[in-house]
Amino acid sequence: MTFTYLARKRKFAVSAFLFAMLCCNLTVLVRSMSGLRKGYQDFTIYYTSGRMLRDGKAANLYDLAAEYRTQIEFATVPDPKLALPFNHPPYEALLFVPFTWLGYWSAYVLWTILNLVMVAVSAVFLRRFQVIRELPPMVLGLACIAFFPIAIGMILGQDIFLLLLLVVLALISLDQGKFVAAGTWLAAGLFRPHVILPLVLLLAVRRSRILVGFIPTALILGGISAMIMGWRWPLTYIHFVSQVEHTWRNNLGPLEAPNLRGLIGYLPGLRAAAPISGWLIGISSLAVLALAIRRIRRANDSASYLFSLCVVTTLLVSYHGLWYDFTLLFPLVLFLLASLMKAEPHELGTTRIVLLFFLFLSPLYLYLAVDIHRFFWFGLLLLGLFARLVRTPAPAGEPA
Repeated sequence: MTFTYLARKRKFAVSAFLFAMLCCNLTVLVRSMSGLRKGYQDFTIYYTSGRMLRDGKAANLYDLAAEYRTQIEFATVPDPKLALPFNHPPYEALLFVPFTWLGYWSAYVLWTILNLVMVAVSAVFLRRFQVIRELPPMVLGLACIAFFPIAIGMILGQDIFLLLLLVVLALISLDQGKFVAAGTWLAAGLFRPHVILPLVLLLAVRRSRILVGFIPTALILGGISAMIMGWRWPLTYIHFVSQVEHTWRNNLGPLEAPNLRGLIGYLPGLRAAAPISGWLIGISSLAVLALAIRRIRRANDSASYLFSLCVVTTLLVSYHGLWYDFTLLFPLVLFLLASLMKAEPHELGTTRIVLLFFLFLSPLYLYLAVDIHRFFWFGLLLLGLFARLVRTPAPAGEPA
């Protein structure tokens, strides 16, 4: 009886906290509305790519000046040098061609609705796991929209929710032992190659059949991209991404990256010492990968644990990282939240509570990313998650 009473109090406390974070996220939406109407948000890059394909300008897909000329037709872009770059592989642009038959704002609203659907579907699929299925529906629903990375990604019109859905489908396939299908789902997410490639590398350490589905699908998508831009598109793409890195260095630089690059790049004396910083980032990334691979090889852990470890490791070592990229932590967040809700009073760990508190704390995201432009500090949270996962005894079940 006592435990039931405490469980109800815990449910109320968690729901109240999530609702408070939801209100904070809605405040961000309201304050952003006037800027969204001007069209200077991330959805612009996808809409631009679709417009350029529809207008027969595929050859200029990685020309920032051409992208600017397209964007000023429907958006307010403050400067030609600040045109929002389409820095994804060409095949993804095909997805957004149908949206260009709508006006920009209507297309943005439709894409936002689809993003909401993809988050909801991802949450429903994750209920296949018993521990998440036991989450109260109200808590699960609040978690979907109270998690700030999801909220800001939704506001910006990001494509991270399509990647989340593909990642969740891959996780379900892994749990069912369908490794080829898992590789196929992951290959479809190559529109973010800096995330998918290390993730597949880690997952294939013990489940190499993932590559049987991944490689052919990747080649097909590469062929589609070649049909759009020609066989030299990989070189054009790499050159363009390097150019964007230089042009947008203040926005996409280390201070905005919540990973090893951000943490090391801001060490005293290293901001101006690019070669030394680069070496340290490379060495530390290899060390983190080695620790993860060592842990993966130790035992045949559950799919949920394995996937959680691989996603956290990937986010740590990926070169780019912004606040909405934490959306990929959503399955792990639900595992942690579910374990907190069902734990006995003596099993409540301080570490678990602290991790969940900071992962959901919307004001902290805003303070670090908007007020002081030091979002790299969230890399410490990733390091904490990584350490907790790596130290989990083998074989591990749910990652919590």
